[in-house]
Amino acid sequence: MSRYRAGGDAGSASVYVLGLVVAMLVLAGLVVDGGRAVNARSTAADVAEQAARAGVMQLDPAPMGSGRVRVDVNAAQIAAGAFLAARGYDQFTVAASATDVQVTVRTTVKTALLSLIMIPTMEVRGSATARPAEGIVNEIQGP
Repeated sequence: MSRYRAGGDAGSASVYVLGLVVAMLVLAGLVVDGGRAVNARSTAADVAEQAARAGVMQLDPAPMGSGRVRVDVNAAQIAAGAFLAARGYDQFTVAASATDVQVTVRTTVKTALLSLIMIPTMEVRGSATARPAEGIVNEIQGP
């Protein structure tokens, strides 16, 4: 009785399984680290909104007697920057004018699983603009 041995297939399933495992780890990395990046972006946008509001609350007292409200540009930039620095952000821009304050926050998120494929970090941004408002619904319009 002779047995027939098929040659050439030995180990081919192992290569296939290894490829599937690598693909599944990459997909898991996208889910886990992508979720972390989305959460960090949401947090950055929230902090940018709060910083913009802190800045826009710095009003210039000079034109108030005339019924006009203006943002004190220097005080607004300092207040927004101090707000962000107090929360540990060091990569941000603050642009203020007499009618609004714009804040952009950048932060870096370390990856957990994507670092296995040489993606150690992801940069996320959040931005917001605030304008002074009077009462509850009436925004103060610029010139």
